Amino acid sequence: SSPAGQPQCPAAGRTQASGAASTLTGVQFVSPRQGWVVGGDRILATSDGGAHWQIQDRGRLGLTSLDFINASDGWAVSLTTVLATTDGGAHWGALPEPCPLIDAVHFVSPTLGYAVAGGSATPYQPVPASHGVLLATSDGGRTWHDLPAPADVQSACFTGPSRGWLGAHGRLYRTVNGGTTWTLATAGVTGTDGQPYLMTVQCAGPDAVWGLDLGTGAAMNHAPFIGYHAGPSGAKAIFAEQYIPHPGVTVTANAPGTYPGPLSAISPEEAVVIGSCPPCGYGTAPWDLLTHSGAVITQRGNVGGLTAAAGASFLTPRLGWVAGTMDDYRNPARQVQRQRIVMTSDGGGSWHTQYSYLP
Repeated sequence: SSPAGQPQCPAAGRTQASGAASTLTGVQFVSPRQGWVVGGDRILATSDGGAHWQIQDRGRLGLTSLDFINASDGWAVSLTTVLATTDGGAHWGALPEPCPLIDAVHFVSPTLGYAVAGGSATPYQPVPASHGVLLATSDGGRTWHDLPAPADVQSACFTGPSRGWLGAHGRLYRTVNGGTTWTLATAGVTGTDGQPYLMTVQCAGPDAVWGLDLGTGAAMNHAPFIGYHAGPSGAKAIFAEQYIPHPGVTVTANAPGTYPGPLSAISPEEAVVIGSCPPCGYGTAPWDLLTHSGAVITQRGNVGGLTAAAGASFLTPRLGWVAGTMDDYRNPARQVQRQRIVMTSDGGGSWHTQYSYLP
């Protein structure tokens, strides 16, 4: 049931798709030893850097993302449920869902958090293209209230009670007063089909953000997407998938791959972005290291052991974990899709598979 003053919200139309039932989707590490991975049918945790993984919860969870602020307090989100823990995942409990239903959360303390809710999210696209709204909580997610925001909220992150960033209708916005007002940082892109891009954001440091603006549609194994970095002085496009045009944005640096993958913000100056590239050959998941606030892009080869990355968490440019799918089509009569967690401690010079299962 919903808390007093919050309407109940039916989950009709927000059911889990069968193809997403067992995929790994989100990764977060809060230290070199402590991390979690969530997916459609399990929550995994490690306390030794991934040498061993423990299943903390299992079932038809349908989880699409997670958010931990320390080794104890965390939240995991599906299209119909928000789970929370205060003991590092030893116990998970469902929070009351507001209406509209929550798509993703971002907390800055055990009590203060923000959520994107409503809209057209799906298991394959948890970022709502339209009709999303911004919510806030001051009690750890037990109750939520609306925050003023531009139309069609798609993603949000805050670095504290005052400063935050918002993706809405393919555009990027900044607030310095806790979301009371928002200032446009970049207008983003409207696709050639007339549809806005999907602006996803990850905050870094006191007042910086990394963003991916994801276009709609695809052609010839290519999909449009653009990478951004922004701070108090403004926003800048860093790279773009070059096969499909991006009206109004000129950037010559090519994106890693032809399809977008996960982004992991390390600091205001450093981030990792991973793509996938079916035209480049079997098992290709290229990744780039972005430094100097995106002014320098270093190609780091392919993520070993995966054909498609779904989530990533890098603590430094050398140390990171990636979860995703390994497709094995060598035997046409028995095509296999394994779910894996891989890690690198030398900046991608080598990759180690830490967890693997066949759904």
